[in-house]
Amino acid sequence: MDKKGLVAAEAIKYVNKGNVVGLGSGTTVNEFIKLLGTKEEIKKTIVCVATSIATENLARKVGIRVIDIDLVDRIDVTIDGADEIDPDGNLLKGGGGALTREKKVALNSSKYVIIASNEKLVEKIPDHMGIPIEILKFGAKSTIQKIEDLGMICRVRENFITDNGNIICDCIPENSIDLRETNDEIKKINGVVETGLFLDMRKIVITSDGENVKITSF
Repeated sequence: MDKKGLVAAEAIKYVNKGNVVGLGSGTTVNEFIKLLGTKEEIKKTIVCVATSIATENLARKVGIRVIDIDLVDRIDVTIDGADEIDPDGNLLKGGGGALTREKKVALNSSKYVIIASNEKLVEKIPDHMGIPIEILKFGAKSTIQKIEDLGMICRVRENFITDNGNIICDCIPENSIDLRETNDEIKKINGVVETGLFLDMRKIVITSDGENVKITSF
């Protein structure tokens, strides 16, 4: 079994009969969804909330019941992935563009489980990619200018529209940053919908190097 398969198999243990389950996005979560689709005794008792149209389509394909987030009063556990994970458990997400829905589901979950291969572990965020920021298409130029004024080099993701109908701007800090301060300053900008910085959230992180599985609680 490869890294994605190993962490997916471990994450299944956090799903119980009768749960409302949040389903994240990305290739690692896709492996989890496919595996969950084979667990008939659990699958027939749960309902899921999806963080992207692609996730919803895959879940339905394997026989998982998916409903709108507004139809549930709780989310027992969410299984999601990450693009980068720092030593404090902070996450950088949004490589697939579903960051706003992912964060909404995560913040409404009693338990938040991240599954990833060990390559996602980094010394600091951002490491090898910019910070994804979802912004409104309306007035995007002025929004991006204000983000750049914070000391960011921003690039609009070409030919990409989020499931919310917005655009993604990937932003690289020109200098070292304080994650919390930077996140707060970005979110104050009119036109910014959400950032890919997932900070100070209680979570369980499951990673694998292809042989072993490591579980860390933050």
